[in-house]
Amino acid sequence: MLAGCGSNLLGSSTTTGGPSADTSSSGSPSTTVPVNGEVAVAFPVVACTDPANGDAPIKAASGWSPTILLAPVPTSLVGKVAFYTDGVHTILGPSGWTCARVGPGSPANSGTSSQTSTGDQGATGTSSATPNWGQDAAIGVTGTTTLAVFPSNDPNPPTSGPPNPGTEGIFATFATTGTNAGVRLVCPFFTLPSWQTQSAGCSTAKPTGETTNVLTPDVTEITDPAGLVGSLAASGGQGQTSGVVLFPQIASAISNGSPIAVAMESCALTVAALCPTVLSDFDVREFPVPASN
Repeated sequence: MLAGCGSNLLGSSTTTGGPSADTSSSGSPSTTVPVNGEVAVAFPVVACTDPANGDAPIKAASGWSPTILLAPVPTSLVGKVAFYTDGVHTILGPSGWTCARVGPGSPANSGTSSQTSTGDQGATGTSSATPNWGQDAAIGVTGTTTLAVFPSNDPNPPTSGPPNPGTEGIFATFATTGTNAGVRLVCPFFTLPSWQTQSAGCSTAKPTGETTNVLTPDVTEITDPAGLVGSLAASGGQGQTSGVVLFPQIASAISNGSPIAVAMESCALTVAALCPTVLSDFDVREFPVPASN
């Protein structure tokens, strides 16, 4: 209907554009706060694939498979960004890229940290040494889900374990505090019972040089400067990596150690000006809304 009326609010369904598209005109600041002047725009939706199933598109059990989504994304990004989904979680990324579920594998960053933990086992059933904090400690571990959006021409797709430092892409990890991996995802940024962090073998100390900004009691912004392998997946490259971690502060559940859904997204893009919009959408799309009484 919008197309028939000649509206320019309908995002192009093309999958071209990619990372070379110039988004610097948006003037986005380095923060997850949405830029000014946003309106609801329709953007294409691309199905994520499963490398463990021959790169077949992931089909949600619910049958939910949209072709477009409306979102308050700047109109200047029409044709430059798209949504990627596994039918449960949906993330924003550059158009023309590939989205895949990340499976278990050898942690790419295992040699960069002396901190290791063997408390969780990967989907293959074998323990692997991983950093005991942040996103790399959760990627590929049983009970977690990670989606990676990366350039389609990447000769080494980051689909097996944590990505190498400097890998270009967007990485979203979902877990619960009912697992060691979920605790490790959030423990450096939020307060949990000491027995829970000790049980998960989690370090509460953030890497030196990593900065955080508490946006709300439930949302913390993370920045890993160039060269620092920090809490965010793909950090440690030539450019800055930015991200957010979400942990709903349900006091009774936290004190009892009951499972709470948590999530972290990292954005490591050559066109870094796109990251604030990507992370802002993640904040809004994944942030749980408490049920009303």
